[in-house]
Amino acid sequence: MATGTIILPLPGKFDDTNPPGIIYTNNAAKVLFDDTTQEYMQWAFRMPANYASAPLLKVQYAMASATTGNVEFECQIMAVSDGDSANIDTDSYDTANSNSASVPATAGHLDEISITLNNDDSLAANDYIRIKLSRDADDATNDTATGDAEVVAVTLEYTTT
Repeated sequence: MATGTIILPLPGKFDDTNPPGIIYTNNAAKVLFDDTTQEYMQWAFRMPANYASAPLLKVQYAMASATTGNVEFECQIMAVSDGDSANIDTDSYDTANSNSASVPATAGHLDEISITLNNDDSLAANDYIRIKLSRDADDATNDTATGDAEVVAVTLEYTTT
């Protein structure tokens, strides 16, 4: 078995109600997740045929201004297999997966948070999937850093067949 990687392009599709901001620095996108408003970004695609198990979302980010505290990201998955009775036009995400980390001591420095996706909506090879990413802005215990978290790269890793 090996590791497969899907690079999720930035920006993804933004939530219609509370979209994160976006800026470009040196022609590179930064998606800005607020510290007080729950904002979402999502992607939709077909899971590769070589998917076996153990999905892991890796989020690379920097803080716009914070140099102390923690930041927490959440990820939800919706997976629909061929023949399922689920309507792909209706959100049916599994329970959120999350992870947090201490922010870098210098604003603008890169850090990475890996989120183990145990709640994966019975994800299988060739499924149509949606992945929703958000900063857990309403968690005053695990997300204490102030200001925007600037997401610069997101990948989905998994074990292959």
